[in-house]
Amino acid sequence: MTAVRLLVVHWNQPEACAATIGLFVRQNIPLRVTVIDNHSELAAFEQLRGLLDSPIEVVRLEENRGWGGALNVLLARWLNEETNPFCLISAHDAEPGEKCLPLLVAAAEADPRLGIACPQYSEPFVATLSSRRGIFPETVAPRAPGTVQEVDAPHGTLMLVRRECLQEIGLFDERYFAYGDEHELGLRAKHRGWKVAMIWGALVTNPGTRTASALRSYLFARNSLLIVHDYFGRPAAWLRSLLLLGNTLRLLLVSGGDEVFSARARLRGVRDYFASRYGKPARL
Repeated sequence: MTAVRLLVVHWNQPEACAATIGLFVRQNIPLRVTVIDNHSELAAFEQLRGLLDSPIEVVRLEENRGWGGALNVLLARWLNEETNPFCLISAHDAEPGEKCLPLLVAAAEADPRLGIACPQYSEPFVATLSSRRGIFPETVAPRAPGTVQEVDAPHGTLMLVRRECLQEIGLFDERYFAYGDEHELGLRAKHRGWKVAMIWGALVTNPGTRTASALRSYLFARNSLLIVHDYFGRPAAWLRSLLLLGNTLRLLLVSGGDEVFSARARLRGVRDYFASRYGKPARL
């Protein structure tokens, strides 16, 4: 079997990243691993290099380009310089289950029109597109391991992409920066006739994030409006913005200062969508 390229995006979590790579290399799938360091603090970058074995390539970017922007650098190289049919994309703290990668690769090998595949989370839900909610988690009935369920968009923690699919549809849309660019890529693939699927039994967990709560709130708000705009039009994005503002008010009243929610950042996300300010956000 031809080795599968694995791209892992790293930012300031060297120990978690090294542990994630360790889980991947034990999956009984031949891998060629590249870590993309998204301009971490120098100490974190040096620690990461010390934790990884020499065959693993580490590429340090000169700035934080976000999720899709960082991946685009190495995906472009993969498309231009390699011939292997599949590429795996992972967050630095993904925890794949024992049979995760073999199930993903087997599904892709069995169907040449499967352009993007992702594993399931422990909770049985799929990413579904709605004009009112953007991408949201829809609870579904679990299916037998190995079942390929077509979905609107992949989960972003870990995904497999097919070479021919990316060659046709292009790479990540860097307007999103993070949180939503993986969904948009899947929607674009589906609209171009490729299958996007979640593979039951291929399990991944994502225990946490280092992204600050204000930044997450900002990106979720701005990018949910952008994705609705892209796939349903501006009137739908206006309606989505009204619903988002109403939900923000409700959360503001009941959250009690919950650290995972920032009303001010959400409002800035809405403002920046209408101002067409995309890409890397200014400091919040």
